[in-house]
Amino acid sequence: MRVSVVIPTYNRPHFLDRLLQSVENQTFRDFEVIVVDDCSCQEKVYQKLIGQYQQIFPSLTYLRNETNSGAPYTRNRGISAAKGDFIALVDDDDEWLPQKLEKQVDRFENGTPELGLVYTWTKAMDQNKVCLEYTSNYEGCPLPELLLECFIPSPSVMVRKSAIIETGLFDTNMPSCQDWDMWTRILVKGFTCEVVKSFETIYHKHGDETIGSSPQAARGYELYYQKHLPLYKKYHKKKYIRMKTNQLLRPIKQTLKRLLGADK
Repeated sequence: MRVSVVIPTYNRPHFLDRLLQSVENQTFRDFEVIVVDDCSCQEKVYQKLIGQYQQIFPSLTYLRNETNSGAPYTRNRGISAAKGDFIALVDDDDEWLPQKLEKQVDRFENGTPELGLVYTWTKAMDQNKVCLEYTSNYEGCPLPELLLECFIPSPSVMVRKSAIIETGLFDTNMPSCQDWDMWTRILVKGFTCEVVKSFETIYHKHGDETIGSSPQAARGYELYYQKHLPLYKKYHKKKYIRMKTNQLLRPIKQTLKRLLGADK
């Protein structure tokens, strides 16, 4: 098994259906699918949907958490069950284009053993209209750039399983920014990243509840900055930290400036 597709889901079987359709359309076929249900209240709906797709993906595994445990724990459970050499991470409300897995596996097969992460360009869609495009070109070990902005779209990422295991899986103590934290730690561990410079992933913005629009986001940013403060001191001690200036992040910017200024 080359690739394990790990999908955390919670009370969104209609979105999961769309995602699984896009997985079915992949040109690369040597993969398994692991869906981890974070104790949704729609268990019967999920079981029916999974049963339909198990006829398409004989290797599809459905796991269900006994209690609602959050995205990091749910992802970690899927990763722990994975049999593939590479793990493709994606949330239930996102979507892939047909050549996504093929292009990423090709990068890994032609890369060095240190290549730990391959991401792709991504389009953010709002009511079927493109509202944002993620087109970063950073490769190698761009830690200084990653500290300033999480330019790696979560649903586009494929990681070498050994890299994510060695790094230590997702931090279950972080209410948000777990992805940013994981990509940072993979690079700190000595692995490199590459990008597929074509749009292979669609990130769907919608009205459902998300961590990014909740108070938990601010706490996640603060924990990220505290956790990686030595890196900020190394790379950005004398620079003004470029952050988004919306109301949610202004207190976090102030916190980071205070933390950086505390060690003079």
